Amino acid sequence: MVKSIILPVAGLLVCPMVFAADPEIEAFFQAGHTQRPSPGKSVNQYALGFGVDLPWTFDDGRVTTRLDSSLGYIDTKKGDVTQVTVQPVIRYQPSAIGYFVEAGLGASYVTKRRWSKGNDLGSNLHFASSIAGGYDFGKYTLALHLQHISNAGLDEPNDGANQIDVRLTWRF
Repeated sequence: MVKSIILPVAGLLVCPMVFAADPEIEAFFQAGHTQRPSPGKSVNQYALGFGVDLPWTFDDGRVTTRLDSSLGYIDTKKGDVTQVTVQPVIRYQPSAIGYFVEAGLGASYVTKRRWSKGNDLGSNLHFASSIAGGYDFGKYTLALHLQHISNAGLDEPNDGANQIDVRLTWRF
């Protein structure tokens, strides 16, 4: 059972590295809170992930693209949930070092549908949409990351979940 989960997850985390010949790679750690459904704890989720630059840039490099892959843990009222997310991201950053905003839309898989008594996500596979804003220090970035996962009405019920995290990123 464990091998059947770990191998595909490892593949999803490593997969982005094959998209570019000499990609810039970053690793991130994020921690935060599930807003809806609320688990009653201030910090109940953690994730580790990788981002790999994609080859598309615009506006003299101020608009960049990358592919993020993450493996997360969420402590819910109905028990532990593992979350795997793969998401292309577009970032606007006016200067090499400084403030940025970004948005992404991808897919997320969660191991449990029910996160609390009144919240049923309806399925394990979801669309993941996110927005973030933060500051790029060069080698590191610090951001506030907001994500919503939902099955977009493809399954019933469609309660969804809102997550808010602080993300720290290191570039290699």
